[in-house]
Amino acid sequence: MTEQNKFVIGIAVYNGVDLMDVAAPYELFNWMASLESQYNPGAPVREVRALSLDGSSVVTRDNLTVGADLPALTAPAPGDTDKIDLLWIPGGDPMRLEELMLDEKAMDLLYAVGNDAQYVASVCEGAMLAAASGLLDGYCATTHWAFLPCLGLFPSITVKPGYPRYVIDGNRITGGGISSGIDEALAIIALLSNDNVAGAVQLMVQYNPQPQFHQGDPSQATPPVYTPGDGSTCSIPHMAATIDKVITARESRRV
Repeated sequence: MTEQNKFVIGIAVYNGVDLMDVAAPYELFNWMASLESQYNPGAPVREVRALSLDGSSVVTRDNLTVGADLPALTAPAPGDTDKIDLLWIPGGDPMRLEELMLDEKAMDLLYAVGNDAQYVASVCEGAMLAAASGLLDGYCATTHWAFLPCLGLFPSITVKPGYPRYVIDGNRITGGGISSGIDEALAIIALLSNDNVAGAVQLMVQYNPQPQFHQGDPSQATPPVYTPGDGSTCSIPHMAATIDKVITARESRRV
């Protein structure tokens, strides 16, 4: 943990990030910070930070500018008492993801922060960044349904069958597509604190989904539905080639 009785949740942000992948956990984790003392008096103080890979402000995938003085995501230093306890990695625009996946400095930074944290979480295509950095090696994970075949190209990662909202494997938590971040964040709140706190947060944000439509993933969608391949083919443009480059670069660095 960082300082005594303090638990820091760091949400990595970058140009092209999906807004809801950031806003949903930021909102719910801050409600945990606000409500937790009523249900879990011995809990540490929760602090939620948006930390940038791309300067003092970022532009989301849908062109909303976030921040003006965002602090940078930085690697933990020896003896650092102010470090990230849970790293949350959101998804974003596929082209930007590919750029970041090939950026060794960015991936080394994510790995350093995540490897030093107690927990690592990703949502949506954020799993691709977590995978490229090495943070998901040896774990079972999920991601947005269209990226599942791509995630499966990483030989050290087991992809959870189907379209789960989230997967917990040890201290790694991965979520499905964008809206899954709400369910995932509530599950993390229960994991960090207890079910009562998670329930109180759920009530406060009135999260009781009753969707008008039932097209939430390929198992429910009425044809025709976009499919990213036959279950083993990654057809997101350029993503398979990017993953191959990432794996090759990793292997060459180990020699």
